[in-house]
Amino acid sequence: MMEKQRKTALVTGAAGSLGSAACRALADCGYCVYAADLDGADIAGAASCRLDVTDEQSALRLFDRIEREAGGLDLLLHMAGVFTMDAFSECGQELPERMINVNLLGVMRLDRVMLPLIMRRGGRVIITASELAVLDPLPFNGLYSVSKRALDAYAHSLALELDLVGVRVITLYPGAYGGGMTRASLDAMERMREKTRLFRDVTGRFRSIMLSETGGAKPARELAAKIVRIAQKKHPRFRYFMNNSLKLRLFSALPMGLQALCLRALLTGRLKRR
Repeated sequence: MMEKQRKTALVTGAAGSLGSAACRALADCGYCVYAADLDGADIAGAASCRLDVTDEQSALRLFDRIEREAGGLDLLLHMAGVFTMDAFSECGQELPERMINVNLLGVMRLDRVMLPLIMRRGGRVIITASELAVLDPLPFNGLYSVSKRALDAYAHSLALELDLVGVRVITLYPGAYGGGMTRASLDAMERMREKTRLFRDVTGRFRSIMLSETGGAKPARELAAKIVRIAQKKHPRFRYFMNNSLKLRLFSALPMGLQALCLRALLTGRLKRR
């Protein structure tokens, strides 16, 4: 009797806390895991791969390796991404271009390259967006929100397209998992405080609010376990929302005038418009 073929998964952003947790969870469930990151990822039970999602030649080299070694892909899990906090009025051009190139075009680029391997197995694509993708952008978080909103629109259209040929595309909207995003947010805000000319006092208050709101992050392994369950579902949904913030949802539901009023009161102590 022939041995059942192991399922194969490619995980991007595998060196990060969420990506590495996903790699371990998939490997523990019997997947042959390719753990991809800029410098590879040393994860027990997974094959380390170098991948730059902004470079199509890098993606093509990885395609050749997976085709040669595994023959196809059952799961492409997008966990790679970059995050920053900055003001549109002060950030220059290079930073938004990088955010879009990694968070949006990197996903599009890799999907296009890997699609033949996915279709051979009737595999799945899981795109990690953000809870911010469907919410109104906050001050200083707009660069990230713009890239994730665009990613959300791409994922929606791709899901409808590939559903016609038997490939399910699933979008995740996780809130806070692991400590990496919290630390990254605080570090990014500190860097902005050091260079801003317009918002020094405001960013100090913003950082204090961020510190007071930390602690809601769930362990990375919980998100990884959810991803494995979704990957193995016979009929998964197109969208999954996880550990999203009620405060952010309520704020996003307010009219823009009330949003501005609340932010002025919190960050400047002023209620009246100038």
